[in-house]
Amino acid sequence: MVEKVKPNANIKYSSGNDGWDEHYYVGYSCPRCGKNLIENEIACVNCGTFFDWSSRAHIEIRREIVWDN
Repeated sequence: MVEKVKPNANIKYSSGNDGWDEHYYVGYSCPRCGKNLIENEIACVNCGTFFDWSSRAHIEIRREIVWDN
């Protein structure tokens, strides 16, 4: 049986087309060698690591008030 691991997930920023549709998105990378991945890639072409895509990462935004001391 092949061992599958979750890829690393990081928050990335895109300025979009001409700056009009800027946004944040989830970027994935290989946890063993660091190569950037496209979602649903089966294995890393650099190191051969297989990925577990059974769950997905998403960005949560929390707004809260914090008082300065």
